[in-house]
Amino acid sequence: MKNRMHACMAAVTWVTVTATVMLGGMQSVFAAGKTITKSDVAAAKITVNDTVAENSGSDKDSSINIKVGPVSTIDIKLDGSEDSVPEGNTDLRGEIAGISYGKLAMANVEEAVNVRASSSEDSEIVGKLYKECAGEILEKGSGWTKIRSGKLTGWVKNDYLLFGADARKLADSVVEKVAISKTSCLRVRKEASQDAGVYDLLAEGDEIEVVEDLGDWVSVEFSDGTVGYVSAEYVDISDEIGKGETIESIRAKEEAEKKAKEAATAGSSKAAKSSDKTSGSSSGSSEPSASPASAASYDDLTLLASLIQSEAGNECFEGQVSVGAVVMNRLRTGRYGNSLYSVIYAKGQFSPAGSGKVAQICAQGPKSSCVAAAQAALGGASYVGGATKFRPVSSGYEGVVVGNHVFW
Repeated sequence: MKNRMHACMAAVTWVTVTATVMLGGMQSVFAAGKTITKSDVAAAKITVNDTVAENSGSDKDSSINIKVGPVSTIDIKLDGSEDSVPEGNTDLRGEIAGISYGKLAMANVEEAVNVRASSSEDSEIVGKLYKECAGEILEKGSGWTKIRSGKLTGWVKNDYLLFGADARKLADSVVEKVAISKTSCLRVRKEASQDAGVYDLLAEGDEIEVVEDLGDWVSVEFSDGTVGYVSAEYVDISDEIGKGETIESIRAKEEAEKKAKEAATAGSSKAAKSSDKTSGSSSGSSEPSASPASAASYDDLTLLASLIQSEAGNECFEGQVSVGAVVMNRLRTGRYGNSLYSVIYAKGQFSPAGSGKVAQICAQGPKSSCVAAAQAALGGASYVGGATKFRPVSSGYEGVVVGNHVFW
């Protein structure tokens, strides 16, 4: 329920009521029906229709009654709705990723929380809000809050949300400036040149973290710290925080991944039969030409071990396990994908996946230390807690240092 100012006339009816609130020497004028927040009525003096009235309540009250002359009163109701700034949190001005801090709610979970159609645990699940995802408060109750997060709208128990200064602190720590592809085939190049090699291809709507806007080019960064470049002409740059996902979207993605794996497996079988028939011929290539899609036909252990080798093949065993743990942590949150394959091949995340390096290692077979590290990570081992990101130590990021990487 939004804040309302009610004018109650005991003996005299006025057509228009105007309240002037004195705030630390500054004046704010409110017409009847205009929202007045707790911060607005923290002052001691209000003028109503040229009549000075003292505030008999305090800014901590849920309502304030102001006497206006001998016959009339104005009641101002406060309920801490989205238009108000919680007491003591004057830093909640402004916004982040298009959401005002006063309306911000952040998921306070290790993996994900269910979003429901109504404020009841028996209500239908309409989606999920993942770890470090944000929502805009639409309606806040004592036990449940209605939020909007991306295309998802529904109710979440307050026990699994952060509000106010706590929400802002978390949001500020996870917000990213991202480049969003405006074209169906955006090349992430190794240098800021049209002639440079390509790390990955982004589809329309895909995102990748921005390092710096260079004018004609934008330098971007994969989750493993690899820096690439995209043409500024084909991207939009904005602040981004993780969003919730609808049940329909989750199911559609799972079905698409299932079909992709089935198609890749079938394609791999056909390729193997064709290879048997032409085993005496030479392609003239010195390296396997496995495509990223063909990696879907490999089991999770081989796929994870190949990713570990591509990212940390020369690291100590603990460092290799830690890279695997990041992948598993991402899988558990659901935010990056619902299968190991989708997490590893999420656009704008692991550069060796997009470049084909992971698929090549899968085809050749990962080395034994990386297989052992993948087994440990799949079994739940972690030296970095719930970290979902890592960079080279030289990047200057703060976190848990294992070998030559820092994890957070």
